[in-house]
Amino acid sequence: MIDAGLLDPLAQGGRALELTGDAAFLAAMLDAELALARALVDTGLAPEWVAQVCDGLAVPDPAAIAAESRAGGNPVIPLVRHLSAAAEELRAGASDHLHVGATSQDILDTAAMIVARDVCGEVLAQLRRLGEALAVLADRHRATPMVGRTLGQQAAPTSFGLVAAAWLDGVTAAIATLAAVRAELPLQYGGAVGTGEALAAAATARGGDADAVLAVVGDRLGLRVPALPWHSNRAPVLGLASALAQSVAAVGVIAVDVALLARTEGGELAEGGAPGSGGSSAMPHKRNPVTSVLVVAAARRTPHLLASLYGSALAEDQRPSGAWHAEWLPLRDLERAAVAATTAAVDLVRGLEVHAQRMAANLEITAGLVFSERASGALAAVIPKSAAFELVERASLDAVRGGRPLRATLAELLADQPDSVRAAAAEAFHPADPDTTAIDRVIAAFTALLPEES
Repeated sequence: MIDAGLLDPLAQGGRALELTGDAAFLAAMLDAELALARALVDTGLAPEWVAQVCDGLAVPDPAAIAAESRAGGNPVIPLVRHLSAAAEELRAGASDHLHVGATSQDILDTAAMIVARDVCGEVLAQLRRLGEALAVLADRHRATPMVGRTLGQQAAPTSFGLVAAAWLDGVTAAIATLAAVRAELPLQYGGAVGTGEALAAAATARGGDADAVLAVVGDRLGLRVPALPWHSNRAPVLGLASALAQSVAAVGVIAVDVALLARTEGGELAEGGAPGSGGSSAMPHKRNPVTSVLVVAAARRTPHLLASLYGSALAEDQRPSGAWHAEWLPLRDLERAAVAATTAAVDLVRGLEVHAQRMAANLEITAGLVFSERASGALAAVIPKSAAFELVERASLDAVRGGRPLRATLAELLADQPDSVRAAAAEAFHPADPDTTAIDRVIAAFTALLPEES
């Protein structure tokens, strides 16, 4: 009954399974329960010896808690029962100070945010490593020419540095979004119907204040104390899920491009890796872009997980029946995909092989057709824009039909034009050095988001 990730090879070798598995979630549930008990001690609402009892409580067996969760519909009920029994063995009356004023959803939602806090931290760390690798790639290849493609067709020249910078731009945006979400992850503590009445009554009876208790719990767990419980307002889950999905999409775009550019017919990029990586069970010659394939697979699953979570946001009453429960597995799957995909993307980019000669060769495949936009623009500077476009369009059609270079067919159409017009057209096929200031701006924007050195 152990999920070893047999059907999730992307999650192997990183922290995805560790951070999102049953053991991690159960440990987070225990942290939520103990933070409450310790907060009661910190605010003078429970005796000092309760802290010693907390020190003696350990994470129960996940399999046992899971087996007992069916009766109540969630794992908090058996967890509280196990903790209460263990606490009583350590000190009589200790269970009176556990789970005070809490309901199952409080503990499970808080545990979900604890897991999310750690998951977001890991994803952010991987995105930053990925950004650093992309910044190096963009800078190194800022003048490496390659063809730009739109709708699957060769379109116009660009540079691989600009392609890498575009990847980095997406990663930078994902970092900004996820960091903001992580900083606002909330504590959940409302009691049975979100009024907080049970905790308030318990605190008052013990001569204290419920708000002070919650402030300590939030501080201990590194979670924000919200203005109201969010039992049926699932905005925190939606914000978290959307930010994680954005992170997966950012690395998915990279993987899609790498897989396409690594095709045999193009050969502009190739994945690195140890000997034997990317092999086939049937074809000895294969060198498959396996990492890219797995990252793309994770990115293709993500929208469906996100849709499930948005569907679960339709939560009725003060605590919903089924909508909340439906979040648990898709959120875990999304978190696991985010950690695994971003971790794999770091290795992908760091080991990427750039074949500049193939890039240059592929620029010549269309015999100059990729310069049509540039030629049209150059002519528009000396003749009317519509006329310039029509001339280059006719020349392109002649080039395709006759199998000739665009430069030659365009020169024939311009034979009776003034020297200035012919010179402008010819210049378009000798592009100047690329403007790389955009690359500098993207790298600067990413660098600004990096944590300051301590």
